[in-house]
Formats: sequence, C-alpha cells, structure tokens
Amino acid sequence: MLSEIKKIVIWCATIYGIGMIIFLTFKNPFIFPNPNTILRIMAEQVQDKDFYISILYTLTRVMSAVLCSFIGGIFLASISQLCSRASSWIETSILTIRTIPNITLLIVLLFWLDREQSIFWVLFLVLFPIVYQNCHDQFLEIDQTWKPLFVLYPQSNFYKLKNVYLPLGRSALLSSFLSIVALGFKVGVMAEILSQVSLGIGKKMQYAKLNVDLASVLAWTIWLLLIVNIVVFLIRKGVQWIQKQTL
Repeated sequence: MLSEIKKIVIWCATIYGIGMIIFLTFKNPFIFPNPNTILRIMAEQVQDKDFYISILYTLTRVMSAVLCSFIGGIFLASISQLCSRASSWIETSILTIRTIPNITLLIVLLFWLDREQSIFWVLFLVLFPIVYQNCHDQFLEIDQTWKPLFVLYPQSNFYKLKNVYLPLGRSALLSSFLSIVALGFKVGVMAEILSQVSLGIGKKMQYAKLNVDLASVLAWTIWLLLIVNIVVFLIRKGVQWIQKQTL
C-alpha cells in the first residue's frame, strides 16, 4: 500500500514539474496555464455541488454502457463459438461496426435518437466489438490447446463453453472489462461534448472551452484521469474479493 502511495506521489510531482516547466517556457496562460491555477480551480470544483452531479451523470452513462457492452460481447462471442454458421456473419458485422468512425456513429444516431440514447449506443457500438474480439480470440486459443483432449473425450459445444472456455478465459474477460472502462470514459466524454448534453463532465469541458478557459479544461481532464484510475482500482479489488470468497 505504501509503495502504491509513493508511486502516486512521484507521478503527481512529475506531472506538476513538467507542467511548471511548460508554463515557464511559454509564459502565456492561453497556451498553457500555471499548474497552481489548475490546482486552485480543482479545489474550488470540489466545493461545488454541480461537480459531483456532473461526475455522477458521466459515471452512470459510461458504466451502464460498459456493462451492457461487456455482456453483449461475451454473448456474441459465445454464439460465434457455439454456431460456426453464424461466426462468419458475426465477424463481418463486427468488422463493419469497428470501421465506422466514432464521430460518424454519433452524428447519425443523433438524427434518430435523443442525446442520452445516442451516447449510450455510441459507447455500446464502440466497446462491445472489443470485448467480442478478445473473447473470440481467447476461445479459439483455448480450443486449439484443448483440441486433442476434446478428440479423445467429445463434449457438446455448450458444455465446453460453460466448463472450459469461460472459466479458462476469466483473465482475458477481466482484462477486456478494464480496457473498455478506460476507453468508455474517453469516448463517453467526447460524446457528451458533441451531443451537448445538459449535465456531465463533457458539458463542463465544453463550457470551459467556450469561455477560453484552458485551466478548467485541464482541471476536468485531471479529474477524469483520477476517476478512471479509482474505478479500475475498485473493480480490481472487487474481483479479488469475489475470487477469495469462491475459493
């Protein structure tokens, strides 16, 4: 625990030092603000009720989409593994979705849906193909490793999925979940800015941009980094606790 705190302190001090060097180099707050100004703004934000409301809205949007994407990706990868006929069609669909730029997805969805629904579906369509691909590749790797045993002791695809693929692919599933959490916040805030929602971190960043307030933009960026790291930390601890309970 002490080593982790030490790493965080060193990381913060390093970032602060780099920021101060950049500020002293340009000496122009419109290019890069004084790090002390950013820290002051962050201290003021903590005392504002809207700060917590904005974080809550963004956190709810992102995590709901992450959970649905995670479940959807695993489900589709399982279908692809169980039904070889559907595998080719699924692969083509996934490739098509991953090829479409995120901004295009958002613009098109805004024509069809309201802002909240657009953000959810953009996040879902960006994140679930990642989970699907990771799970699909892991299932194929497990299948190749255990193929000689499956030849000697044939089992149904459903049995192999339930008792072999999913248990052995647990670490890959966790890795996929953690990766889409970080990406989800990045895409989610971008979608909030572009869709111009009334509440959220993206709204605060957009407001700071319109006021040419780079210090506030950077302050919210730092808060976003902290939130992502805290969420990932809590998920890791939660998974470790669950694993201990099941042993």
